[in-house]
Amino acid sequence: MKTTDLSDKYPDKHFLLDFQCFSKTKSIHGQISTVFCPDDNSYVRDMLSENGQQKILFIDGAKSKKVALLGDNLAELAIANNWKGIIVNGRIRDAEIISEMEMPVFALGTCPKKSLKENKGEKDVELSIDGLRLKPDDWVYADINGILISDSKLDI
Repeated sequence: MKTTDLSDKYPDKHFLLDFQCFSKTKSIHGQISTVFCPDDNSYVRDMLSENGQQKILFIDGAKSKKVALLGDNLAELAIANNWKGIIVNGRIRDAEIISEMEMPVFALGTCPKKSLKENKGEKDVELSIDGLRLKPDDWVYADINGILISDSKLDI
């Protein structure tokens, strides 16, 4: 079901805007795992190296335009380790390769520069994005129209 239809059915659910889909697959829904990591994707690699259990990794890079927090190698790692998709509140790189992948990848834009590797950040924490709170195991419903956030599974 499209996020437009979900928004009509659940008008009380909040949403995030301005995310673009960079992958071949243009929609995704499921529970999230979270990581907060402005300008340093060390914990992104750590998390994507684990079994994702068909969850969506929500990466909060605090909307930074300084570096990319995800590239084709990490997207391939996510596929290999059973992740369902990735949403980046920040930038990605290798967009031309990711555009051919089935792994859904949403982000605010691109940046050619790779991130720092200083093991800075936090895993499985509550995030605050555009005034909305996202917690590990919340549900997201994303497509090219927006990203709906819910603390419980929606009937689709």
